[in-house]
Amino acid sequence: MAIVSTPLNSSLRIVVETGKDENNKSIYRTRSFNNVKTSATDEDLMSIAAQLADIQIHPVYAFRRTVESELSEIV
Repeated sequence: MAIVSTPLNSSLRIVVETGKDENNKSIYRTRSFNNVKTSATDEDLMSIAAQLADIQIHPVYAFRRTVESELSEIV
């Protein structure tokens, strides 16, 4: 039984540190960019993420890509 994964949707999330709480723990917020082409390579997406990071007011903590896929069996 072979499984095929078909990408349906992709998004880019940039996590930024917006400050510290009363216990001096970092506070994070996420900037989301939806409807990213599923065919975009990770390298291309990272290049765009770095450019978007340059225009953020807060320091960037992480870049995350989320891909939703449909799984199906080949019989």
